[in-house]
Amino acid sequence: MSINILFYALFLSQIILISYYYPKQIINRIEGVLKKFPPEDYPKLYPESTEKVIAAKARYKLLNQIIFFAGLALMGVYALMSTEYDSNQKFAEGLPLMFGMVQFIPFMLLEISGCRQFKLMRKANRNTSRSAGLAPRKLFDYVSPIAVISSIVLVLAYILFDLYVNDFIFTHDIMIKILALSLVHALFIGLTIWHLTGKRLDPYQAVKDRSQQTEFSLQSMVSVSMFLSLFLIANSAVDFYQLGYLEIIINSIYFQVIAFLGIGGMLKTIRLDNINFDVYKADKSVV
Repeated sequence: MSINILFYALFLSQIILISYYYPKQIINRIEGVLKKFPPEDYPKLYPESTEKVIAAKARYKLLNQIIFFAGLALMGVYALMSTEYDSNQKFAEGLPLMFGMVQFIPFMLLEISGCRQFKLMRKANRNTSRSAGLAPRKLFDYVSPIAVISSIVLVLAYILFDLYVNDFIFTHDIMIKILALSLVHALFIGLTIWHLTGKRLDPYQAVKDRSQQTEFSLQSMVSVSMFLSLFLIANSAVDFYQLGYLEIIINSIYFQVIAFLGIGGMLKTIRLDNINFDVYKADKSVV
């Protein structure tokens, strides 16, 4: 019964954090931009009409509300189906993980919408001159070498631990995990290279703002990498020591930490009052 109570508490926390609290913060952020930086004074910020922005915000809010209430309903269904936790119930163990993937869909759609807005900005931008920082961007200007080394060490530690608990036999399961981990880090490396050498998505973005965004992105990827390795180590330990009842806890904590590092970190680090919105004015371009 105690594991059930812990499951309900963690899953409810996951539902509220990812499908209510953070979406509300993002909606408040969008409304703050619309109020403080209207299209009359900042036309470059709005490649499309504000009506479309408001409609997109409404869709984002509705989608999160649907997922929020679906999560509550799902938790209620589980409560009716099971009065006592059974370690063999993989449905229960995987529920936070599967539902967490669904919870991140609105954020992914919002990112896609943002990329579309930037594309329209670049199309509308008639300024052919490009500005850049005087010094080239380097990895260790934005993230600590110790953090990068720690991330690499944890990846190797996970691989060694997984091999250890499997008597150093490369099973099919281990190979799939290593391949998946390699693909994730290949994506991180690609994104890092793009952040350091690629063009700005936002053609008007000030150099200082881009630097801050790059710093946050690189640091968050390193943090996610380290936590992902720890998550995989914990899952392997759960299987090896036959602590299946802990898997449901680990899965829920995993998505909440990922949300905290990614969405929460963005909201805390890239604040509206620290962004140079003068670059979006019609009468001048400040970079």
